[in-house]
Parts: sequence; structure tokens; C-alpha cells
Amino acid sequence: MRTVLLLTILLMVALTTRAQRQRDDDTSHYRAAPIPAHLLPIERAYGSSSLGSVYFYGGKKLSSPYSLEIPFYELNDQTVSHHFQTFRTLTTLSRLTAFIPLAYILLSTNRTGGTYWTIYGGSIAASLTLSIVGNSQINKAVIRYNALLSQPRMGLSLAPVSLTGQMAVGLGVSYGF
Repeated sequence: MRTVLLLTILLMVALTTRAQRQRDDDTSHYRAAPIPAHLLPIERAYGSSSLGSVYFYGGKKLSSPYSLEIPFYELNDQTVSHHFQTFRTLTTLSRLTAFIPLAYILLSTNRTGGTYWTIYGGSIAASLTLSIVGNSQINKAVIRYNALLSQPRMGLSLAPVSLTGQMAVGLGVSYGF
């Protein structure tokens, strides 16, 4: 009886999560504000790994993923901003875990060899895990950013015609990169 109840609860949670994701995906491309025209696509270098990626913006190699902050915030998309903030938080936590063995050495009076190596190994494992999860978040942000840029953009312009002095109306559609 317990297993049936547990499986029912797990099924309901899974269906609710899937429905939420699908709803988010369905409405993800509707924006109130237009996408700025000056934004360029972000390319991820071939051979980049989950431990760190190399990105190119406008054909120029970026020094770090933190350089993507400006195009991400200019896009003004909540999902992209959330992924980037999660990346920053996880990267900071990854760096802070390196201080755990140092704190143990400075604060501990009982310095047995096994405890230190356990703390040291655990901090390395935690740091690597947080780094990998953080890099997956920045990759998700880049994928979402590029997906939003690849949507068709429409525009209307008015320009004066020099010979007649009248206004010329133009309608344009831009699609892709």
C-alpha cells in the first residue's frame, strides 16, 4: 500500500513538473520588449568541456564566461539572467569550498591524518561538482540567448527621400544570425 501511494505521489510530481516546463517553453518566446538589434550570437568553442568553456562574441574570444554578463543583461530575459546568476553563485561557492581544509587546519586542535584528508577530498569533490553544475547553467543561458536571437525580427522605418522631401515607409524582417 505504501509503495502504491509513494509511486502515485512521484507520478503526480513528475506530471506537474513536466506541465510547468511545457508551459514555460510555450510562452518563452513572447516578449513585451523587442530584442536589441546590436546583439550578436555567442559561439562556444569546439572541444569545450563541462569543466570550462571558451566563448566567442562577435568573432572575438572572451577572457571568461563573466564577459557574457553585458549581452545577457542587454537581452533582458528572465531565464537567461536566472541561469547567469545561478552560474555566478555556484562558481563563488565552488571557490569558497577550497577554504574548508584551511579552516580545519587553523581551527582544529585534533589533527589526525584521516580527518584532514577526508575534508580535503570532500572539498575537492564539492568544488568540482559545483563548478560542473555552474558551467552547465552558463551553457543553458547561451543556448537560450542564441535561440532568442534567431527569432524573426520585424521593423518599420521612416526615412526622408532627398529629392522629393517626402517620407518613405519601409517594412523589414530579419531572420537568423
